[in-house]
Amino acid sequence: MIALAAIAGLAVPLGGQEVIQLPVEDSYLEADFEGMFRVGATMGEPWEQFTSVVRLAFDEGGNLYVFDGILMAGLPAQLAIPTSLRVLVFDAAGGFRREFGRMGEGPGEFNWPNSYVVMRDGTTVVGNVRNRGYQIFDPAGSYVRSVRMPEDMQMNTNTQGDPRGGYLLTEASATSMRGWTSRPILRMSLAGDVALVDTVAEGWLPESPDLDAARTMGFGSISTPAIFEPELLYGVLPDGTIVFSDSSTYRLKLASPEGGARVERVITRPIRPEPVTPAIQRAWHEQQAEDLDRAERAGWTTLGRVDVPFYPELSVIQALAATWDGEIWVQRRAEEPGGGGGPIDVLTPDGRYMGTYPVGAIALPDAFGPDGLAAFIEKDEMDVETVVVMRMRRSARQGNHPEPPTD
Repeated sequence: MIALAAIAGLAVPLGGQEVIQLPVEDSYLEADFEGMFRVGATMGEPWEQFTSVVRLAFDEGGNLYVFDGILMAGLPAQLAIPTSLRVLVFDAAGGFRREFGRMGEGPGEFNWPNSYVVMRDGTTVVGNVRNRGYQIFDPAGSYVRSVRMPEDMQMNTNTQGDPRGGYLLTEASATSMRGWTSRPILRMSLAGDVALVDTVAEGWLPESPDLDAARTMGFGSISTPAIFEPELLYGVLPDGTIVFSDSSTYRLKLASPEGGARVERVITRPIRPEPVTPAIQRAWHEQQAEDLDRAERAGWTTLGRVDVPFYPELSVIQALAATWDGEIWVQRRAEEPGGGGGPIDVLTPDGRYMGTYPVGAIALPDAFGPDGLAAFIEKDEMDVETVVVMRMRRSARQGNHPEPPTD
């Protein structure tokens, strides 16, 4: 039984849920990627020069979609909204195919865009904050129609497409509203003029401190998360299953899209969260002061230096993604906050542990595509952005090394 658990995890039924515990020891994978092409350049045609890549995506033909814009200055990256946006499409060999989209208030134009999705068939969906709707473009980049959001919903940046088509998945809101008892993940139908919404998963909602300063600036009745509070991270598997992390522990939950938000499988790993020490708190406050000074110099109105409590521990899981063919990539916390990415575990939806990419072996891709494609945003010493597309060789997923691979 111990040997079996070390390879595939130990499955234990619990209250109707299948609970799978992964081994504590890492089994290292070799990062075996074949370079396909690179797009983006300092000089050249307009389509070759990126300003700020806000999202990457693939369609089923292996075409790469680059959402490139100019971000508002002085805001943290997770809050920044482009003041311009265009969609660039490259074929599977890196050849430029087309560009579409521009800022404006008319049909097919972007108005404070903050969510970007490409369906597998190449349908592109861009969410716009100001007109509270989603612009839909066909695979050729032509505007088709718009879908309005329900009046009681806020648009969230963390929006993904259902691989089966026709639906978007999104978090309910970027901030925790008073009276909520969970953090829902919603599925929105794009079939009508107004999105129809149902809840497909419910994440745990920690108690959050009030932020009185936000109410005085007209943001309404809200609360703000504690510093280092666990994020709600999620991915969508090919059959529509939602895999998500909602706590500081290594605990993944899988909910069927047709199961009424019921969690059917839990995958855990006995890795403990680290406590938030006074040194970590001091480092955070120093970084906050630098960020606020930079924003104020840029002319932005801020909430000032608000004293928000710290969450007592650092979450084990830092990022989560689902690949095109259904693997789950789990990036664990780096050794220090802000120290970059930690090791990346690769799992299957049924709880099999494939192995771990050690720190520095590979970054978590910014987009996954068909047949092992993966895209990465890179910056050179002049902060010029390019996009690198690679293909993961099948052997990389089958490696089983007891020690980190060496050069």
